[in-house]
Amino acid sequence: MPYKKSLAKKLKLTKTIFMTVLIVLACLYFAIILFSKDFRSTIMSDKLFLATFAITWLSILTGFVSMFMDFLLLKKNAEVARDLNDLSFLDKLTGLPNRYSIDRISQKYDSPEKLMHLGCILIAIKNIKEINEDKGRAAGDKVISDFCSILESVGTQYGLIGRNSGNEFLVILENCDQNSVELFMGELGRRIHNHNAISPDSPIELEYSSTLEDEVSADHFYTLITNAYQSFEDNPKALV
Repeated sequence: MPYKKSLAKKLKLTKTIFMTVLIVLACLYFAIILFSKDFRSTIMSDKLFLATFAITWLSILTGFVSMFMDFLLLKKNAEVARDLNDLSFLDKLTGLPNRYSIDRISQKYDSPEKLMHLGCILIAIKNIKEINEDKGRAAGDKVISDFCSILESVGTQYGLIGRNSGNEFLVILENCDQNSVELFMGELGRRIHNHNAISPDSPIELEYSSTLEDEVSADHFYTLITNAYQSFEDNPKALV
């Protein structure tokens, strides 16, 4: 990726130089025609000279248009590359940041000072296996998608949310304490309750665990996540 960015910059610089030269030549030719009556007379009286001059002008114009189109293509390709790069860090089904995005964001918390008061919540849809078995994978994907819409609408005001794997979702909260966790889970629980009242055929049942940097004295971002997973395996909490 750095090599491609460097190449694109070099291409833009080269084409900028060429365009500048073409503009200078065009201005020079125009100035000569504008201010030199003898030159204009010579051009008009000599057909070969006139043809040569016209071809030169057309060449400059064609070169300018070509350079301009190249700039547009470079810009479009850069936008496509940026979009593809962004998509590589988003989960295909839900549009949430995926585990690669979480790995990249984890680099932000690279010191004990930055980890202070950081919280991690691990959430799983408890009944997703039963939904997949009873109603099919499409119904399960629909439940996951619905849950992620709720999670995103609630979670963005609290911190980072992401899908770590098929049925595991992470919420990372800064300046977090137990009260923040309870507020978040309470709001999420109310939204899930409303969803289940509207869609009783496909209710969402959640279980979760949480861990705080203050509790584990984490010296690494993944210490929090590992602790959350361990807590989830040992004693997951049901969201009621």
